[in-house]
Amino acid sequence: MSVDRRAFLRTMRILESRHPVKDWTKGMSPFEVLISTILSQSTTVANERRGLEDLRRRVGAIEPERLANTSEEDIVRGIWHAGLARQKAPRIRAIAQAVQDQWGGRVEQVFELPTDRARQELMALPGVGPKTADVVLAMAGGHPTFPVDTHIARIARRWNLTRRRDYESIRAALERWTPPEKRVAWHLSIIAHGRTLCTARNPHCPECPVRRDCDWYRRSQSRRRPRHRRSASSPKG
Repeated sequence: MSVDRRAFLRTMRILESRHPVKDWTKGMSPFEVLISTILSQSTTVANERRGLEDLRRRVGAIEPERLANTSEEDIVRGIWHAGLARQKAPRIRAIAQAVQDQWGGRVEQVFELPTDRARQELMALPGVGPKTADVVLAMAGGHPTFPVDTHIARIARRWNLTRRRDYESIRAALERWTPPEKRVAWHLSIIAHGRTLCTARNPHCPECPVRRDCDWYRRSQSRRRPRHRRSASSPKG
């Protein structure tokens, strides 16, 4: 697949049909998407959702001004189930303060900038890296970025989409291969594929609908084929 664009497009159409888009940001403000993405770091979807809901119950509304004026300890208690609460709480409070001070409490104004500039502005916030910035831009701002999480990075390597393993190289490769209007849908489709079939350990290759175009699957199959050794009595030549 690393050199076959048609195979990639065919694969993605299959995955998109198997995993219809489930927009997890529906009903959320851009600031809530930002906080949700921070909470999702190093935890499961279920724990992130529980942390977000617990935080909402504790502070009332997830808004920059309200979180900036909430004590760090209260934020810790609110997001406890999302994991790494004592690392994430000061980051969340600092982000809320920065959004309030720099953007008047409106993340939306960043979306009016060109994508590269908007990305830089988001990454200037405390604790916001490229993945978080790309998620917010794609899912809340309608920008044509292709966020890369652990599932996407793993599958991109298995498909040989790029020889590099760093975030920016994988993102750039996926953006080269993917039409801008498909990036959100295909980002979500690959994540769903990684959670259900193309798992880190013991991937379910026999059940995979796109295995024929998967470089990793072809390599694993070739390794399993027995090698036929020439018997001592067989003729040479």
